[in-house]
Amino acid sequence: MSSYIQPLERVLKSYLPTGAVLIQILDPEPHKAVFAADITGDQVAELTAIYRMNDELYLIVLMCRHGVWTVAANLRGQGYGVTSMTAVPIIHAGLNNLVVGWQIGAIWSKLSVYAWTPEGLQDATPVDMSYSYIDFVHVPGPGGGQTPIAIWIHDTGDAYRVDVLRYLDGRFVAAPDAYQSYYPVVVKYYERLTRQHPDYAYYWYYLADAQLRAGDPVAGLVSVRNAIHLEGTYPSRETLLELESRIIKAIELTRSGRSIDLFPASVKIIGGTKWGYINQAGQWIIAPQFEEANDYQANGLAIVSTMGKYGIIDRTGRYVVEPIYQSISPYSEHRAAVLDAEGFRLIDEKGHVLTRQAYPYISSVQHGRAVFNIASTTDSGSSRYGYLDAQGRVAIPAQYAEANDFDKNGKAVVKMNDREYALIGLQGQQLITYPYPFVGPQGDGLLAFQETSDGKYGYIDERGKAVIEPAYTSAFPFHDGRAIVNTAEDFKSQYGVINRQGQYIVQPEYNDIRDLGEGRFALGRAKNADQPYIGSIYAIANWDGGRLTDFLYDDISDYHDGLASVYDGQYTYFVDRFGKAAAGYPQVKGSGSLRLMPGGLIQAMVDLRLMYITKQGEVIWQQNTVIPLRPPYMVREGKYDPSPNYLVYYPQVMAW
Repeated sequence: MSSYIQPLERVLKSYLPTGAVLIQILDPEPHKAVFAADITGDQVAELTAIYRMNDELYLIVLMCRHGVWTVAANLRGQGYGVTSMTAVPIIHAGLNNLVVGWQIGAIWSKLSVYAWTPEGLQDATPVDMSYSYIDFVHVPGPGGGQTPIAIWIHDTGDAYRVDVLRYLDGRFVAAPDAYQSYYPVVVKYYERLTRQHPDYAYYWYYLADAQLRAGDPVAGLVSVRNAIHLEGTYPSRETLLELESRIIKAIELTRSGRSIDLFPASVKIIGGTKWGYINQAGQWIIAPQFEEANDYQANGLAIVSTMGKYGIIDRTGRYVVEPIYQSISPYSEHRAAVLDAEGFRLIDEKGHVLTRQAYPYISSVQHGRAVFNIASTTDSGSSRYGYLDAQGRVAIPAQYAEANDFDKNGKAVVKMNDREYALIGLQGQQLITYPYPFVGPQGDGLLAFQETSDGKYGYIDERGKAVIEPAYTSAFPFHDGRAIVNTAEDFKSQYGVINRQGQYIVQPEYNDIRDLGEGRFALGRAKNADQPYIGSIYAIANWDGGRLTDFLYDDISDYHDGLASVYDGQYTYFVDRFGKAAAGYPQVKGSGSLRLMPGGLIQAMVDLRLMYITKQGEVIWQQNTVIPLRPPYMVREGKYDPSPNYLVYYPQVMAW
């Protein structure tokens, strides 16, 4: 190190004011406060140093351009000495920040994290951010390119409160995603102290806290109870009991087989948006680092993407499937279809590839079978479809022109040729054939069909007997004794609902009709009869066609657990199965949809922006509208929405 620094010192001295003296840093070994690193992002190292003059400290930065050194910054420092100086990417991924510890007390330093701006260096830390010791945290995996910091803050004796922090959205916040990477170090520190001083309650307290954050709450419970039994005056009994309560809750959560509910959330940064996961309190558990982050599925896995490739993570953020695929479908029956450069494959929940070869297409597994296709060997440009089993083996060879998913009864409709369909079983056995140019998937034992390729649609039963004669220009599968049909000619819309006898439950007079589930329909009238393609305004009807509401809603979601999300032109909110605003839930101004998430949190996607709120309407988390640039600048998001049908977001660059 000295052989490298000494020439730099010689360069520096020619730029220091007369009488200036370079500061000495004592740890880890005595050396001058001189450091070389690229802190401007231009791939050329700048030369930084701290000197004393007239009992004041100064930070100087030299920049080399075309072989010539110039003074780029010369700032007044703080305190009376320097405890540390290094360069680490803390504020932005991949861009070093100059990190300085200004000594302000025997065991205290003021933290400065300098970011380069057009005006020079700017300190991004709050004025009261001080520490006793600082460390930088390595988090395995792709991370966000930003380095979390661990600051040790002296409490009493040899006890320190340790906070692991990450710079996010213009401030330092807790970084739970880095806890298990760093707190084992803290555990070892306090294990040594409790062995040396087993009767000091505060060492047991800090050990318990570190064990909880390191992911070992059982050990933490033993430690905090040791502290409680010592009956010391510090920490207070209330503080110890509060920690014990948090640890017990963590243990109960683990033993119940439940894990902490995590929800996708994003942060806008320079160059794009990064996604991670928050908990119900809006705290980051998995730091923003992905280009895309999907909901966690029932198996505790979530599909994410980074660098344009998709992978799968568990609830700790660890990759179960590395990000190597072009796409990954959601798991169905413990299997997922993945796409790579060669084609589709089937994987299990550990990421093991089950198929022996890649296919042009694989669907999700339904009732133990997944549709796949291969190029036809007899008809150039066409494909043949078959079925794989859950182990990725060919269960039914590719022989069909079209293939539908199997239903719960183990039956599927396939197309044999231009005028023949068949109903098959799980082993590919033909149960019956249908001599028609079109037969749709089964529903309630009925199948939509056409007698001629340009004819209307009716319904046959599984034996092929016509049950409802062709009378419709389109016909959807039956569900719980109801089917949506269209009677309009020339691609227009006159939708209605029929029963199994072909009788109208809802007359064919609507621009569109949607099956909302749970025995409810959305009936849509055209907003403009002369331009029906503009969209519909909806009413809610019951399964017998009785209208429960007037035509009030610009949009309405499917029902889940008795609730549907609606937008009425001004507000987005939940309605119950009777079409009334659901009691005990908030209304959010703007256009969008609400989802009730596990644990009772509400995900609101309103006016194209994501947020999470409680049932009382309290905002737990929302997307940032400010992107910090190099201080003192930022980009603030502006919103222009003069009418319900016009919404524009635009950037505004301004100073803090």
